[in-house]
Amino acid sequence: MIGVGVVGTGFWSKMTHLPAFASIDGFELKAVASGNIANAYAVAEQYGIPAVHQSYMELIRNPNVGVVDICTPNHLHADIAISAFAEGKDVICIKPLATTVEDAYRMVNEADKRGCKLYYAENVPFIPALDKLKGLIDSGLYGSLFRFKACEGIGSLHASWFSDPERAGGGSIIDMAVHGLSFLQWMAGGKRAVKIHAEAGTFVHPQKAEDTSVIVIRYEDGSIGQTEDSWSLAGGYDSRFEVFGTKGHALVDLLYSHPIRSVIGSSVEGGATASQLHSVDDHFVKDGHLNMMTHFRDCLLNDAVSCRSTGAHGYEIMQWVDAAYRSVESGLPVQLTI
Repeated sequence: MIGVGVVGTGFWSKMTHLPAFASIDGFELKAVASGNIANAYAVAEQYGIPAVHQSYMELIRNPNVGVVDICTPNHLHADIAISAFAEGKDVICIKPLATTVEDAYRMVNEADKRGCKLYYAENVPFIPALDKLKGLIDSGLYGSLFRFKACEGIGSLHASWFSDPERAGGGSIIDMAVHGLSFLQWMAGGKRAVKIHAEAGTFVHPQKAEDTSVIVIRYEDGSIGQTEDSWSLAGGYDSRFEVFGTKGHALVDLLYSHPIRSVIGSSVEGGATASQLHSVDDHFVKDGHLNMMTHFRDCLLNDAVSCRSTGAHGYEIMQWVDAAYRSVESGLPVQLTI
């Protein structure tokens, strides 16, 4: 049994991480820590968690905790993770990995140095509908991909600290675009990103951080990735993912149209164009947290399982986030030498 200590009792912890740990065989919630001790006690009562801590260091040093799950404001991620590694604990860290690329590197490096595991809790690569789409792509259904696109939008923030760049590390880019960037990373299949151009602005919310962004990535083979992200989507939500290939196109709308809509064939080639719908067996297609945490459990229990979302994946995303902010500041594309 894997003893889990959860640091943070905010929106995402209560909505996704705690329910996932409580429902997956092999995990056992052993401790919870929060600066808001009343929230910690409420969560402990709800999930039958035996230990409540106000200090994350107390939780880390709890001998019953083997894995520290970080669900705190972004600026605390690096310090908590590095403290956990110093005590020989493995870490699951919510996105983004850190607020700076330098801190993200420190986290990955410290985990390697201490022989600990660092898992990047980004659910996009584990969403059932997108996993199904990736299988269709790998089967060659759409030919060679030359463009991939994500759109993620919400109308308001989950908590007030998101609009504080000192605590969040930025605005909608570091909060929302990381999901789209993860999709691009996955679809690119290991191809190296060579150039990033980003535009961003603040249009709806009176705050210092950007509430709207568009990021374009050019890859070494010439393919193009794009992610459009915002906190400024009035009247609803957006969560769409598209791929464009030499033989067809596919769209997944996770909020309003669950099947994968495909168009196969091209009139340019003289072939018939056919529209297809690909269903997903799992009806809960919008969220990947159960699949993600189950995968992390398997990785923790068996070193032979290759992790699909490691600290290294999160570090690459942070490199792209850093380049995007530099592009916004300069107004110019940023060449990547990584």
